[in-house]
Amino acid sequence: MEKLGYILLIGFYVLIINFIIADVEVFYPDGLLLLLASSGLLVLFIKVLKDRLNNKEDSYYSKEIDK
Repeated sequence: MEKLGYILLIGFYVLIINFIIADVEVFYPDGLLLLLASSGLLVLFIKVLKDRLNNKEDSYYSKEIDK
């Protein structure tokens, strides 16, 4: 999942760089850019949540250590 998120974010930045280099004044596929960026961030967020929920050591310390 982490690799997919990074791949989508790299795709987003490659398209942005392509538009900057080509000096495009109108961003035609702006919906595609937003989709790539948001889906990359969503995949990475889901990975972090999954790692946190499956980590027994974090759960133990958050419950047992005095604050």
